[in-house]
Amino acid sequence: MRRGCLAVFSFGVVAIAFAAPTTAHAQLSGVEVGWRRMLEADFDGALGAFDEAERGTLTRGELIRSLEGRAHVHFALGAEEALRAALARLAAIAPEHRLAPESPPELHARFLDHAGRGGITVVVSHEEHGGEARLEARAEGDPGGLVRHVVVAARIDRAAWIEAEDEPLTIPVQPSQTLAWYGQAIGPGGAVVANDGSREAPRVRASPSAALEEDETPWLFIGLAAGGVLIIATVITLVVVLATPPSTQPSPPMFP
Repeated sequence: MRRGCLAVFSFGVVAIAFAAPTTAHAQLSGVEVGWRRMLEADFDGALGAFDEAERGTLTRGELIRSLEGRAHVHFALGAEEALRAALARLAAIAPEHRLAPESPPELHARFLDHAGRGGITVVVSHEEHGGEARLEARAEGDPGGLVRHVVVAARIDRAAWIEAEDEPLTIPVQPSQTLAWYGQAIGPGGAVVANDGSREAPRVRASPSAALEEDETPWLFIGLAAGGVLIIATVITLVVVLATPPSTQPSPPMFP
């Protein structure tokens, strides 16, 4: 029954994805080779192509497509345990993902059930003591087999980034310096499956001195403004006093 569903799915996808002239397998990415073989019902060949692709270098999008291809193969073969694992990993990296419209309805429902359980996250802990910062990244929500490594990276001010893989990162830092960091969970093919911050938009602990300057700046302007008002009021008072003629006592009336 599942093979029949896959045949219907394959017909629709082949008509859309491969309407262009046939391309040799060697010119396709490893993931696309896997999909082509899957659609040709060469399931062992498809899994082999996905395995090979994941041993190389993948983008996040390519990894998602590889996991979806695996789910289709396992569904067609009735490999229940492998199907659950593939759907769980796919949902963990991309809970918002939607399977191809031509996918069997049962597979759609199965994936939505897994996607409702939430995705994988990365948390970076940050501690400072004795002139050193200690940062450690950990992945949460991994269904198993998805996260291969966790990486934490940090830098001081505008210096070069320093990284640590699968271990805490300790870096000297002074109170006057700015500390920036991020964490990543790395999956098959080196794809980033989750992150806490990034090199382009890292987490930042501004230097306490900078924070103090920012906090004092408004009060400095307020103080200067208040002093200016006091000086102006004093000047006005002096001008009024000096310009006013001295008061005299009334003299008695003069009679002829």
